[in-house]
Amino acid sequence: MKLHLPLFLLFPLFLFAQNDLQKNITREYENGHFSGSVLYFDGKQTQKINKGFSNIQFDVEINDKTRFPIASITKLFTSLAILQLQEKGLIDIKDPVGKFIPELPENCQNILIKDLVTHHSGLENEPVKAVVNKYSIDNYIKEFVKKSPKDTLKFNYNNVDFILLSKTIERITKKDFSKSIEDLILQPLKMTNTGFVKESEVIKNLAYGYHNYSFGKGEKNKPLFNDRRFISNYYGAGALYSTTEDLHKLLIAIRNNELISEKSKNDFLLKPQTDDSGDWISGKPTFGFYYDDKTNIYKRSGNIDGFNSEIITNKNFDKILIILCNTDTADLRDLANKIYFKKQ
Repeated sequence: MKLHLPLFLLFPLFLFAQNDLQKNITREYENGHFSGSVLYFDGKQTQKINKGFSNIQFDVEINDKTRFPIASITKLFTSLAILQLQEKGLIDIKDPVGKFIPELPENCQNILIKDLVTHHSGLENEPVKAVVNKYSIDNYIKEFVKKSPKDTLKFNYNNVDFILLSKTIERITKKDFSKSIEDLILQPLKMTNTGFVKESEVIKNLAYGYHNYSFGKGEKNKPLFNDRRFISNYYGAGALYSTTEDLHKLLIAIRNNELISEKSKNDFLLKPQTDDSGDWISGKPTFGFYYDDKTNIYKRSGNIDGFNSEIITNKNFDKILIILCNTDTADLRDLANKIYFKKQ
């Protein structure tokens, strides 16, 4: 005798999680608080959702091919490149940056590589003019690398730190920074939808950015403004674009030790390097992530006006959430936490 189970018992539990994810994203989109792509990986299956427009002016809908500038998630790539070069014996994280960039001001010469990666350099933040005008990496360093008058080595999130790391990588590899990242990470992993924003080039499927600084609290029809920054000026601090699928590929490669060794991963990428923690970045700095010891997860966020991005993963990289947006109308941290921790 055949047993006929009720239909709902034949559906895997993953489908119910899918429904929750779809419901969350659709609700935020309909409220005018989301435009972007989401990827959720539960260790076995992957779900992807796209909502909104990559170009509002021409009604171009976001799809799996849409490439988003990922802002400070770029710093994860730069950190991985530093660890790769250390494994090759070409750099030590305890090296002073002046060893590689001797033209720096004298009082910046002895900043350690590890202090740049973890934002303990004591350098000033870059001014607005650093991103509203075009600068070469050398001119950027000449103009904006300055010790803070406070001269503190406490945690201070700072894009200038990663511009110096970008130049350090150039000096070691004897290649442009973008070419170094391509050779060290993008080509080995076949990340064909990831690259560097260059305003002088037309990049296929690249999303436009829109902002109004509402962060989940604005009304649906509140006006949006086109982004106007030179994203290319951010170099290793924030100049990459990517897709959720390519970023997922990167995280799985980290899990499988395809880019750095198990030892480097455990000693630097997964281990907090200081006890300093900022509430707005949700954790203690590692070489690439921020570790939240309250929830035992790793985060990496990015935002440049309308381009906002979020990665959340556990230590084993078998529960991963990636969100890429081209507006700042979402409270992305809150939305990401709701999805990852299944809050309604």
